[in-house]
Amino acid sequence: MKTVALLLLLAFHVRVAAGQSMPVNNNAPQWTLEKCLEYAITHNQDVLAQKQLVQAGMQDRKAAVTQLVPELSLKGAINNYWKIPVQVFPGELVNQPAGTFVPVRMGTPWMGNYGVDADLPLVDVQTWQRIKLARLQEQGAQAEYNSLLKTLLKNVRIAWYSVQQQQEYVTVTSGLQENYEHVHQLISRQFDKGLIDKIVLNQSATLLKNREAEHIKAVAGLQQSYLDLKFWMGFPLEDTLPVTPSDNLPELAVAGFRAEELPGYEAELLKVTTARQDYRSSLSAIYPSLHVKGSWEQLGFGDKSNFITRSPWFTVGFIGLQLSMPLSLSRTTYTPRSRKARWEAAGQQFKRYTSQQEKKYRQEKVLLEQAAENIRLQQENTRLATENEQLTTLKINKGIIDMIQLKEVQTDLYKAQEQLNEARMDFFRHYTEINYLQNK
Repeated sequence: MKTVALLLLLAFHVRVAAGQSMPVNNNAPQWTLEKCLEYAITHNQDVLAQKQLVQAGMQDRKAAVTQLVPELSLKGAINNYWKIPVQVFPGELVNQPAGTFVPVRMGTPWMGNYGVDADLPLVDVQTWQRIKLARLQEQGAQAEYNSLLKTLLKNVRIAWYSVQQQQEYVTVTSGLQENYEHVHQLISRQFDKGLIDKIVLNQSATLLKNREAEHIKAVAGLQQSYLDLKFWMGFPLEDTLPVTPSDNLPELAVAGFRAEELPGYEAELLKVTTARQDYRSSLSAIYPSLHVKGSWEQLGFGDKSNFITRSPWFTVGFIGLQLSMPLSLSRTTYTPRSRKARWEAAGQQFKRYTSQQEKKYRQEKVLLEQAAENIRLQQENTRLATENEQLTTLKINKGIIDMIQLKEVQTDLYKAQEQLNEARMDFFRHYTEINYLQNK
């Protein structure tokens, strides 16, 4: 029955008075909810910043992949040895007594070289694991972007609904002020006829000022709602944003909770997957790597700097295999254990996230039903308070003025209107939040 009542309430939105909408400049473009959402996607600063992080993750993944292609590097150098390096050889090589050593100068005052070094990984488990990790980090950045975008759209919707409701409330307070101006005129006529004293007139003037103050407060609330909407949209705060009036609430279908539909589900799950891959990457550090190494180099020597063009150059080159295996205790023992603990912690945090979000969903569902019922009650209170105001006005027309009763009627009417406004805003917030939690 609650669901039926809720759907009926959504289908039939009772307005307080006819024509309750803010004056709109017909020449200015009107901003619908869909138009505001589209603008926010392309102008919100947080979303734009996260989009750049997605691009950064993409480049990091491409950089990791390039570690599998051959690495080629050019090299070249010219050196002037003002002290030529010396190499000591056993004396037996030049017919000297055993146990003696002969110093031999190695090279010339001027030496140079240029060439190419090559490195091709054949077996490198760590590189492959890093590529997988970079790919997951890229997916994580994209998931964070999607989650942030959904949060932004939720905030824009709430702000847009707030503007709609505040526009209506401004019109309501304006109408209440106009109504009491008529009542105050009737009381003023009674005073002019000498039927009431100055105290009653002053009390009535105070009630009129109170209504004016409520209208000013409602206008300020509307301005704040506009600022919220502009902020979330990334819209210039000083510019005008004429929002299209809307009388209808969107349809609502409250379905069962599904964790997979949570706006941040993918991002949170990727945190666990990334932590697991980080652990595997740390394990891969203990595996040996096999690389093909190669080099081609030209060497030149001379006594003067003109050796570049006058002396012969000698070719040196090699190609071979390089096997390496890390033996560091921290990389083979402690680092993997640390990464595994982080992976297990990420798994627990993910479970806590889904449980916490399910709790929030169920709370929002209860609060939404409560807000729908509260709207119905406050509408009835507003109807009764309005009827009491009309009856009071009829009594004043007949010259019957009871200021205590008049004050109570006015207080009840304003309280009912204010509570109705708050109930509708609660409904908008809970409606938007529950749809946001199920990715709608």
